[in-house]
Amino acid sequence: MSKKINKITNPNLNPSIFDEKILNKLVFNTSINQVFIFTVDLTGHTNNISKYWHCLSVKEKIQADQYHTKALSHKYVISHGILRLILSYYTKQCPQDIEFTHNEYGKPFLKNSNIYFNMSHSHNKASYIVALNYKVGIDIEYHDDNLDVMRLSDFVLTSQEIMFLKSSEDKEKLATFYRLWTMKESLIKANGQGLSYPINSIEALNLLPGDKILLTNKEDNLEQELYIYKLKVSPAYSGFIAIECKVDQIIYLEATNQEGNFNKARVECLN
Repeated sequence: MSKKINKITNPNLNPSIFDEKILNKLVFNTSINQVFIFTVDLTGHTNNISKYWHCLSVKEKIQADQYHTKALSHKYVISHGILRLILSYYTKQCPQDIEFTHNEYGKPFLKNSNIYFNMSHSHNKASYIVALNYKVGIDIEYHDDNLDVMRLSDFVLTSQEIMFLKSSEDKEKLATFYRLWTMKESLIKANGQGLSYPINSIEALNLLPGDKILLTNKEDNLEQELYIYKLKVSPAYSGFIAIECKVDQIIYLEATNQEGNFNKARVECLN
């Protein structure tokens, strides 16, 4: 069960990142299985860099200062600051006070909580997933038209998937590769083992949204049931999520206003 924490009433300690009009869309409905997907364009948040900086832990601030360019440092500060603000809403803690624990593969979890999360960023976008009681993974990737997918195929794809890719039309190769790549990345992130899991051993060619797949969990040497779902992202991206349960609803939240707050919500019902 989650650790009970008193609600913070000082708005200066717990800055809002949500417009009031969407707050009713952020509440967990325990009678159905929901996941919340938050997506932001990182380039639209540079004016709020100071706000995000104050949300970070000391360790994260040190990490941000180690980047060689201001652009990369800003992306780190914004993406991690937004993550802490999202989790602050659900845990009722100050963003900078949120504590993470990590498994042996480095995946972060909230301490003393049944709220699970994951983050992915590519190019100028970052996406976050939040769920209750079930481990999750998310991956988005920007389509790089210059990517040599055949050169990377041995590292990502099974032999059957490589054969399929070779036989595909050139214009379909890129989309197929990114679909399989993001699907597998979301799975190994939900599994908790990340890149230590042999991604080219996962057969995903015939997996459809809502399908179940079993992955071995090295922590307890048991098979873990994971369900995969395709994300609705902009045309230049591919994205998937993976979660330990069948999902009834995906709630998409976007930040599209000048203040950088999440102000747009839509619900996708899957059953």
